[in-house]
Amino acid sequence: RTCGCGGDKRLHGPRAMSQSAAAVDGLTAPQQESLRLFQEVTGAGQNPAEAVQLLRSCGWNAEQAVQLFLSSFDEEAVIRNPPQSGPTRASGHGGFGGLGAPLLEGPMPTAAAPPAGAGGFRSFGVGDGSQGATVCCCCPRGAGLPRSNRRGPDDGGDGQPGFFDWLSRGFRRLSDSVMNLVRALVFGAGRAGAGLGIGGPASGESLRATIAAAYGPGLVLPVFAEGNFSQALRAARQDLKLVVVYLHSPVAQHSRSFCTGVLGNEFVCSMLDSSFLFWAGDVSRGETHAVAMMVQAVETPCLAVILPASVDDVRVLGILSGEVQGDSVVALLTSCLDEMDAHRAESVARTEQQAEDRMLREQQDQEYQEAMEMDRKRQEEKRRQADEQKEAERLAEEKRLEEQKEAERQEAAHLAREEEKRRRALALGPESAEATARIALRLPAGQRIQRRFSPSATLEEVYAWAEVASYLPENEGKGLEVPDRFVLKTNFPSRDLTERERTVEELQLAGSNILLAEIEEDDEEAAV
Repeated sequence: RTCGCGGDKRLHGPRAMSQSAAAVDGLTAPQQESLRLFQEVTGAGQNPAEAVQLLRSCGWNAEQAVQLFLSSFDEEAVIRNPPQSGPTRASGHGGFGGLGAPLLEGPMPTAAAPPAGAGGFRSFGVGDGSQGATVCCCCPRGAGLPRSNRRGPDDGGDGQPGFFDWLSRGFRRLSDSVMNLVRALVFGAGRAGAGLGIGGPASGESLRATIAAAYGPGLVLPVFAEGNFSQALRAARQDLKLVVVYLHSPVAQHSRSFCTGVLGNEFVCSMLDSSFLFWAGDVSRGETHAVAMMVQAVETPCLAVILPASVDDVRVLGILSGEVQGDSVVALLTSCLDEMDAHRAESVARTEQQAEDRMLREQQDQEYQEAMEMDRKRQEEKRRQADEQKEAERLAEEKRLEEQKEAERQEAAHLAREEEKRRRALALGPESAEATARIALRLPAGQRIQRRFSPSATLEEVYAWAEVASYLPENEGKGLEVPDRFVLKTNFPSRDLTERERTVEELQLAGSNILLAEIEEDDEEAAV
């Protein structure tokens, strides 16, 4: 029987030791050097068969094997980040599939074991994410078994962690730090804070030059995108392109044939340069290793087509790995282009709809602002009219009050003049015995009155009599109306009597009929 990792459960005891010795004896000199280096760094010398199995799954890449071995210790990370169901994979012989694969949800994994697959990256310590993988001692340290399924003397056999389990975890973390330091001294320093930051050249022109130098200086390769994987996704999303990811391992069995026969194919190269964004990386580097886990690559070389629909929506449309032919790659790229055309049409339609919605909102906002402006103008016009009406009413009220005051003033003046005339009428008294010159006066209403004056009386006395004539006792009840302003005139020839200091005799008024004419304002202005 075999466990989840494919190891034989019968490989225990003396027989297992003999088989391990046989496995070591059959290795070539470079393979034995990789095994020695792996054992020195990891301290896994007690089980050479396990180390050989891990190195063989990594294509005898000691760096990658060390990284996978050390990642198997991180139990809590495995429990917190169970593997996601991945897209349908192509076979290792050139077929393809996985179009319309499920979305890749959640952040890109940073340090976890790659998925299991024949001839590729082996899955150490990763089960189905719910019940845990069933592993045996052939698996590295039993890393795939969840804590709840492990039993030992330190947890009481009930799956609950005890004091010794807590203490062992502390020593394990300390040993991890020491192992990371040793690994840095052996392989060189990687990126700060990235346990997988060591390995081959970075993605971009440096990796392209390395591959070209390894497989022939005349090898024509597609353009490798510069920058990290996140930058490639962002650039492809902006340009509405698919991302083709190539996972390279210089020690993989089919890397040479893939680079020379597939990537070096003129037609494939032109397709990648014209319609895709091509990003490549060495799997021995941390970032590329994380991308390999994200697409769940089973072996190298590996070619995956990714659709970055949005920031939170990254889809794997297809993947090829192992021994791949150029026709399979062309078929995969062609099918993915059809998928991209549909996505591009949806994106354009969505963009147009968003633009239309934005224009509609802007038009509605503009109409709303215009309506608000019209309402504001109407309100301002109403306020202006109300203010004008209030101002007109105020002016009218002021005018009415002024006229009322003027009328009251005139009435008071008229009453004062009336009272003055009555007083003067009483002071005038009756005609004297010396009054022999009779003067007849005709009023504007046609009424006639007369009085006798002394020949030496002045014209001023005649004016004084005319002013108070309506208040004299002999004229009471006649309804005489004498205007406040008047002038006396002779009848024929008509002339104004204005020389008030001259006497009646001098003016020859005795026995004459004179007229009392009201002075109009126009006449007064003309006289002035």
